[in-house]
Amino acid sequence: MAPLIVACTLWVNSCAVRNPPTQSTIAIEALPVGTNIPPFWSAPSASGGVANEWLSTFHDPQLAAIVAEAIANNPDLRRAGELVEQARQTVSLLGSQLKPSISGTFGGSGTVVEPSGDAKGSYATYGLLSWELDVWGKLRAQRAAAFESYQAVGLDYAFARQSLAATVAESWYFAVETRQLLALAQDNVNNYQRLLELAKVRKAAGKVADLDVAEARAALEQTQSQLLQAQSEFSDAKRSLQVLLGRYPSSEISTAEKFAPLPPPMQAGIPSSLLERRPDIISAERQVRAAFYSHESARLAFYPTISLTMGSGHLDDLLLAARGSSLFHTAMGMSVPIYQGGALRAQVRIATAVQQQAVAYYGSVLLRAFKEVETALTDADVLSQRFPFETHAVQDRSEAVRLAEIKYKYGTADLFLVLTLQTEQISQQVQLIKLHYALLTNRIKLYLALGGSFDNLPPATFSAHP
Repeated sequence: MAPLIVACTLWVNSCAVRNPPTQSTIAIEALPVGTNIPPFWSAPSASGGVANEWLSTFHDPQLAAIVAEAIANNPDLRRAGELVEQARQTVSLLGSQLKPSISGTFGGSGTVVEPSGDAKGSYATYGLLSWELDVWGKLRAQRAAAFESYQAVGLDYAFARQSLAATVAESWYFAVETRQLLALAQDNVNNYQRLLELAKVRKAAGKVADLDVAEARAALEQTQSQLLQAQSEFSDAKRSLQVLLGRYPSSEISTAEKFAPLPPPMQAGIPSSLLERRPDIISAERQVRAAFYSHESARLAFYPTISLTMGSGHLDDLLLAARGSSLFHTAMGMSVPIYQGGALRAQVRIATAVQQQAVAYYGSVLLRAFKEVETALTDADVLSQRFPFETHAVQDRSEAVRLAEIKYKYGTADLFLVLTLQTEQISQQVQLIKLHYALLTNRIKLYLALGGSFDNLPPATFSAHP
């Protein structure tokens, strides 16, 4: 019997499963005819490869600390990690079907013979080995599909991890932005209080009428209302950040007073490098491969199923006067699908549709990734060009307000001019704060879009293994 087992094993291993499509083949099939991946980005970009550990380029220790806290405690990321473990165990489960199954049985019984009252006993031990021979590769195709799905889930986890780091960084700088807007609102309240006092002094001196005092008071009250709104927005921003960190949203978290300096320009690499760097793109590729193997499994279900069983045991039966008898049993069976009511063909059609769907999804992920990079590169160029203009505009607005207040104090300008210039100054200051926030968050988006990793781990890897 041993030679038969060896022969079966060699035969099974010689029947290799067909290879899945390559990355280039998937990309060609996924993209519409005439859509090619260009050698360079159309938006302005620096040449060179994409660097990892982008978090360190911001030189912000507080940001690095909260990102590490979020990676350790964020509930959604922990849930994604458990999905990886489920997929890993599915691979192990399907892999066990390729191996023989061994079970053991022990049984005993007793009989009393009347009228003598003699007791007779029976005892048996039996071991069974069963093995479905994967002659055509159906089981191996199932395991390969599960392994590719496992890889896809793991890469989704890697992308979720990178996305969480980017989201936390954006939320951190949003909290810094709202804190700066809150400080600006407080400064504006102080400025309008000073302007109201000036209007009262000029009214007492008979220089202006009650109208100026009323206008100044109305402007102060409006600014005080804006201050309360800024306080609420700052609290909301801190609560959102705390939830990402896995903390209770009590709004009690310290934030930086100012933005970190913008890191130097980054290198964007070439468009085709995204296929090797971005975990979500590689995950979509793995899903295509999983669908291919699932289709192979459905196709091979038309072939016969061949199984091998062997059993051996020991029998002691006093009633039958069989002492120390040995049992040995071997069998080989074959199950042939003859008529299934069209079920097998339907499974093949379903698997074909799933495969086509996976290819289409890969194409959409690929195009979306290219769009994200092109948009981020364009925005980075425009925002960086706007920043010096906005900075100088704030300086000029502040100087205009200072001069207008001096003129109003000496009666050469009216209050309406001062209020108008202060409103424009506030708007310009808010615009500059928001522009600085946009520059930082766009840089974060660009790193994520290019597949850059925030730490020292390669971007398209995950820690779990089957």
